[in-house]
Amino acid sequence: MQNSKEKIIEAAVEVFFEKGFDAASMREIAEKAGLTKPMIYYHFKNKEALYIGLLEENLELFCQGLKGLLAAGSDPRATLCAIINHFEQTFARGTRVYNIIQREISGNGHFVAQLTERYFSKISLLIAQFMRDGQRQGFIRQELDPLLAEMSLVSILLLYFSQENVFQHMARFVDPHTFSREAFRAHIFKLFTVGEPATESGELL
Repeated sequence: MQNSKEKIIEAAVEVFFEKGFDAASMREIAEKAGLTKPMIYYHFKNKEALYIGLLEENLELFCQGLKGLLAAGSDPRATLCAIINHFEQTFARGTRVYNIIQREISGNGHFVAQLTERYFSKISLLIAQFMRDGQRQGFIRQELDPLLAEMSLVSILLLYFSQENVFQHMARFVDPHTFSREAFRAHIFKLFTVGEPATESGELL
């Protein structure tokens, strides 16, 4: 069974997703969680602390996972597959949370500077370093700027995994394989790497 804090976080995700930070209220979150407002304030001192807390919890989990797979020192082809898989698994666990995060950083978010300093800059630098290392190994295309390549890769991954339902509908009008996960991974490899693309399992095509 969920404890009260878990209920609060689950309810907060729903309310912040539906209404955004400004329009959301602690009363609505309490009602959706089936708890009293004092119970929420027992765990979180205010709405800002609750909002930042749930975003940072998920971003910290993402960053730690990314650090771990990059530190593993695997073959760069396997590492690129692991990066793609990490984004996929992240959105599979909680699409709404990451949609809230994307809304925060793409609009007039209140906390974008704080989140960028603590998380987004780290993600960018980690993947840019992977790009540099890949260039030294002859795996990543030499003509690419590592930071711009990182930005491009992350943008593509965020779009694909956050808007997967859109691509499923689009597949009705084109070859269904066009937007398949296997085709998507092969496309990523063609864009950024030298040599053969990889399948969903990480094996070379």
